[in-house]
Amino acid sequence: MIWVFLAEIFPNKIRAKGQSLGSFTHWIMNAVIGLVFPIALTIFGGGHIFIFFAVMMIPFYIFVWKVMPETKGKSLEELEKIVVVNRKN
Repeated sequence: MIWVFLAEIFPNKIRAKGQSLGSFTHWIMNAVIGLVFPIALTIFGGGHIFIFFAVMMIPFYIFVWKVMPETKGKSLEELEKIVVVNRKN
């Protein structure tokens, strides 16, 4: 989902910078999780860690469902209008 949204959510004039920042943030957090995971696995055990990640997906799902605009069948220009209008409200 993150890669689709990064490609569609930014207005045309800042799309390259927005995608770069989003991709950078995604990969940094991916690296942090990859580095912390073995330590957490040793301390808490596998079951607890995987339950934690599963539970953390619930707020993400709610965020996507309630906050993120539907992009299916819409042009980039239409999406730009939706996002800009939502930011002003």
